[in-house]
Amino acid sequence: MGDPSYPCNRQLLSSFGATVKLVPTGPSSRFQLDLSGVQKNWSDRTRGMMIASPSNPTGTSVPAHELSVLCDWVRSLGAWRVVDEIYLNLGDPDQQGRAPQTVLSFDRDAVVINSFSKYFGMTGWRLGWCVVPPGMVSAIERLAQNYYICASTVAQRAALACFSVASLEACEARRIEFGRRRRLVLDGLAELGIPVPVPPDGAFYVYLDVSGTGLTSWQFCERALVEAHVALTPGKDFGNFGADTYVRLSYAASMATLQEAISRLGRARSALRAG
Repeated sequence: MGDPSYPCNRQLLSSFGATVKLVPTGPSSRFQLDLSGVQKNWSDRTRGMMIASPSNPTGTSVPAHELSVLCDWVRSLGAWRVVDEIYLNLGDPDQQGRAPQTVLSFDRDAVVINSFSKYFGMTGWRLGWCVVPPGMVSAIERLAQNYYICASTVAQRAALACFSVASLEACEARRIEFGRRRRLVLDGLAELGIPVPVPPDGAFYVYLDVSGTGLTSWQFCERALVEAHVALTPGKDFGNFGADTYVRLSYAASMATLQEAISRLGRARSALRAG
């Protein structure tokens, strides 16, 4: 798995007995696994890779052609490809206006994880799905019946309502709105002199570099909370590599709230620097 990445994914894998190896990633690979990094860290004991695209905390995606090459190489070794596509429908269209591709469009045997929480806005309903190769269906059914029996009827009926024309139009409108919020945040951070090494192309996160302030990410987040009453998340929540350098900002808030947050950070600028 890449470092940084969503911490619960690696904890889930660990709970099933896997030893998770975090592979450092950075701006050059869009904070995502790439072929060279995977090949360099692969061993005889490696059994698979897991990728989230777009990712939490960075909001960056693996370009489809790169993910295809990566999956081909891992598949050639008979290893698992697990792809978290929870934010896929909140990704930007490509230059031809096409929606982001699922990994299943070029790797039919990949395991895909998804959820109603993000694109459909059903956070808290705890309802999701996975797509697995036919040979895994029986095992997944046994896991499901022992771990949670089934999703509640209320949640399932609510999920069905997501596929109405009106619901899909509302979800698309929200995706477009997230793009506007992202632009506001990126422009605001640029004015404050806080760099974003890789602008996100999905989800609703910005991964900003606070090293220029002379503070660690933890110190920056602590001071932002105390001095500006703005809640941010330090990089140490998502891994080890660059943990003291990067901070996650979520723009899943109204334009007015985000504008206020940027203004408060600006007013507290002197407090958000070492010394």
